Amino acid sequence: MRAFKGVRVIDFSRVLSGPVAAQMLGLLDADVIKVEPTGDGDQLRGVLTDPEMAAKRMSPAFLTVNLNKRSIALDLKSDAGRAAAAKLVENADVVVENFVPGVAAKLGIDYESVRAANPNVVYCSISGYGQNGPKSGERAYDVAVQADSGMMTLTGHPETGPTRVGFMLIDMTTGISAAYAIASALYRRAVTGQGQHLDVAMYDTALQMMSCQAADYMMRGNHPGLLGNGSPTAQPTAGAFETSDGIVLLATLTSAQQEGCFRALGLEESLLDSRYSTEPARQENFKTGLALIQAAMKSRTTEEWLPILKKHGVAVQAVRDLDTSLSDPQLAHRGILVDASGSGLEEKTDLIGAPFLANEDGPLQEATAPVTVGQDTREVLEELGCTPDEIDAILDSVNT
Repeated sequence: MRAFKGVRVIDFSRVLSGPVAAQMLGLLDADVIKVEPTGDGDQLRGVLTDPEMAAKRMSPAFLTVNLNKRSIALDLKSDAGRAAAAKLVENADVVVENFVPGVAAKLGIDYESVRAANPNVVYCSISGYGQNGPKSGERAYDVAVQADSGMMTLTGHPETGPTRVGFMLIDMTTGISAAYAIASALYRRAVTGQGQHLDVAMYDTALQMMSCQAADYMMRGNHPGLLGNGSPTAQPTAGAFETSDGIVLLATLTSAQQEGCFRALGLEESLLDSRYSTEPARQENFKTGLALIQAAMKSRTTEEWLPILKKHGVAVQAVRDLDTSLSDPQLAHRGILVDASGSGLEEKTDLIGAPFLANEDGPLQEATAPVTVGQDTREVLEELGCTPDEIDAILDSVNT
């Protein structure tokens, strides 16, 4: 049995962070009911894609964070929609929302309102800066939090300045943090019988992602600045290097690895030079050491260098594009991809599922594809015990 079999999750969230959290539970067999606005549904359905996919309301970004969910469309500003939402949360184990703080209360689905009807609920609020505090009401997007948290001052080249991470790092990791918090609260409830309100913030998650650098600053006042593709070890043997036909990334943390790199590159005699014979010396003579490594790396192709460097204990990988990475036999061996057939797409489409394996559970990648807006509305309302007249009233409010 998977961990969350029998757990019902009501997912009021949209875009990325909340849907990721709910999906993580759904991939472990929770019954996740996604509550979407009437009409176009979750705004993520129509963005970050081409016009054709947007028209289908099935953008790749939406698909990849809404596996294993059912969809119900409700107008939460209507009496019928609010009544349906109230029934949904009455017997829910988990409620997830990522509205701007204060909006859930206006819709009647805030923690206090839900707890009044369902005292043992695990209620997870996800926001940019938390449910209270000077910045709690501010809207937050991934890239804005990257800027505000200081993350961009750690990313980029000294010559060109700060840059953002090229993917939605904060959104995705906040969702994973929320899933961890929810799992913890469910375990706590199993022990104590008590529910809990979880307050998860993107800003907090961003800082947690930088905890090593933040600790160094708080303890020593040290700010690493922009490293480009270099390494905080300040070793000439670490970083991105051009080969004769590509780029590889060398990671040499220990002195033994650094010396192994010199030997792999045919620079053994340089280790007898006082400028490169010790780790502190290599740091002090970084620029001249770097020039040696750069010149040597350009003498062979990437495929020639990889086995040589690995044989000498150097952690090295080619800098690859997504196409190459996604076709790696290791990925197929792990079985991490999910077949999204059935999501209204004409061709077979693979998506990335749970980022871990679990024995005893069977493949976590046997997932159901995302559905159309409100596809399961009638089915879910019938499960809640709504009368035919109540269902018709709710569906009428959806279609008006």
